[in-house]
Amino acid sequence: MSPSTLLRAQWLLTWLMPSAYAEALLGDLLEERRLRLDAGSPAGVARWYWIQLASSLPVLIWASMYRRSSFLTLVIAVASYLAVGGVAFVLRTALSPMTTSMFARTVIDVLLCGVIAMTAAGYVAALLRPGAAPLLAVLVLVGASLMMVLDPDSVPLWYEGSFLVLGSLAPIAGAALSRRWRKA
Repeated sequence: MSPSTLLRAQWLLTWLMPSAYAEALLGDLLEERRLRLDAGSPAGVARWYWIQLASSLPVLIWASMYRRSSFLTLVIAVASYLAVGGVAFVLRTALSPMTTSMFARTVIDVLLCGVIAMTAAGYVAALLRPGAAPLLAVLVLVGASLMMVLDPDSVPLWYEGSFLVLGSLAPIAGAALSRRWRKA
């Protein structure tokens, strides 16, 4: 294993853990690595080291997310994303009978229902957790992109493009409203 590879692994561990714990874990790993190098082949020792590191990563990532409250931010963003579907459905049900034109219904669906629901979700998400609204915008962007790729013929291209742009910007606008009204 090259020194640069070891440095990258050490950087990853120190990023995921508090420095006091990272130093102890790295010290134990490097000490065990030295002992194993005396008894085994370098390839076997490298394999052992990477298995140890890989088996530690899920726990370390979970602990890092918990410590930084990233998990809560993710939960709020996903819950907001799911709530958007319910809010948009209610708005769509209330507004759809107002017109018989398919084009007008689609505009109501995208512009009124989708954007209003996304803005409201961004507003609430930002109230609960400041970083949740940008994450919600990313979820909308990914969801809209997947919709365009996986089912390109389901709706007109302008609908997909509008949802991609306006749907992604709406949570950010909701977060900005949330900040503005909290300051006032």
